[in-house]
Amino acid sequence: MTELKRKLQGIWPNSLFSRLAFVWILALLLGHLINNVYGYISIHEDQIARTDYYLTKDLSVLLPILDAATPSERKLWMEKMQRHAYRYELSTVAPDYLATSTSKWTNPHRRHGLADPLKEELATSYAARSSAGISPGEMGRLYFSLKDGAVLIAIINKTVWPVDWGAGLVFALQMLAVITFTWLAVKQATRPLQRLAEAADTLGSSLHGEAIPEDGPSEVARAAAAFNAMQAQIKEHLAERVHILASISHDLQTPITRMRLRAELMDDGSLQEKMLNDLDAMQQLVEEGITYARSARRTTEEVCRVDIDALLDSLVCDYVDAQHAVRLSGEIGTILSSRPNTLRRIIINLIDNALKFAGDVEIQLGRISPGQISVSVLDRGPGIPDSEMAAVLQPFYRVENSRNRKTGGTGLGLAIAQQLALAVNGSITLSNRDGGGLEAKLIFPVAAETK
Repeated sequence: MTELKRKLQGIWPNSLFSRLAFVWILALLLGHLINNVYGYISIHEDQIARTDYYLTKDLSVLLPILDAATPSERKLWMEKMQRHAYRYELSTVAPDYLATSTSKWTNPHRRHGLADPLKEELATSYAARSSAGISPGEMGRLYFSLKDGAVLIAIINKTVWPVDWGAGLVFALQMLAVITFTWLAVKQATRPLQRLAEAADTLGSSLHGEAIPEDGPSEVARAAAAFNAMQAQIKEHLAERVHILASISHDLQTPITRMRLRAELMDDGSLQEKMLNDLDAMQQLVEEGITYARSARRTTEEVCRVDIDALLDSLVCDYVDAQHAVRLSGEIGTILSSRPNTLRRIIINLIDNALKFAGDVEIQLGRISPGQISVSVLDRGPGIPDSEMAAVLQPFYRVENSRNRKTGGTGLGLAIAQQLALAVNGSITLSNRDGGGLEAKLIFPVAAETK
């Protein structure tokens, strides 16, 4: 049962258009089949009835003429009376059962039976019997014994089923019309659904999607209205959360500064050092909280022309000047349209995160497709467990559960990079490298220009 279900699912079309077209065409084909079968049966019955009628009429005329005609005249009359549905032959040898015939008529093989009153007259005047056809093209045979002992054989041909090529052409035109109008109807019905799906993708990636038009069929319009309401509520909730984070982080700066001044006045050197270290950690957390809050808001940076090769080269030079082992490989070779400051902040966060856990960092620049660029930051640090790959991109999540800021960090570096990546319609993916280490890859779309 499962195997059959899987096969049926493989045959069943996937898109709405293909499914509707398949159902309409199947219904149209079934309707034509029923109509044609009924028409063919009716035509077949009519052909049989007409054959019976005209054969009876012809025999009522032909048999008396053949009795009175000479052999040469008989041949001429038989040729003249040949029809498309039946023909005549003359035999000098009568079948055995015809010799003992009575006036009783039998027709055991086919429905042809000369069912008019003339049938009884012919059966009374002539010894007659019927049999099945001998050759493949025959439906049956009727035998009549003439007065001189000759036998007239009426051979009834099989009914030819009519082939109406015009009906096939009409069916093909109907299928074409069904497919065309189904495509138009599905396009009109699914256009709002496509907008709804695109808006859902935008909401899931950046939370900055615009409200979608609430038009189309009533069901789709209601779904669009519900989606717009949900999107507005999510934006409001996230904006409130970010505002709270920014406000708390900002307000903490003043007491931290006062505590730092008071710590400077302490006489106990060891206690003063511990206090200042704690304040530094708090200050770092506050600053990164403010940075995250700002990154969660929509960027106001305009799209402009960017030389990504020069941007990354300058970043690497800055790190090298600061005595960090950072190197760059790969080249694009074209001017791109993007947001340079946002890209710079993303890559700096990824490099800083890699330097925190590894002493050597490599940046690989490449092109995935004509409209997509990838920047990979690779290190040979401890890596991240696969079960926590998605969690580390969330704010304040740290793989290391210790409170040591030097090793555990604040848990905002990758979250900020992820928020900034959404601002350039990009994404960040993390994966462990063979042999140890982590690869953080930024993928973002660009519009290329000739350099």
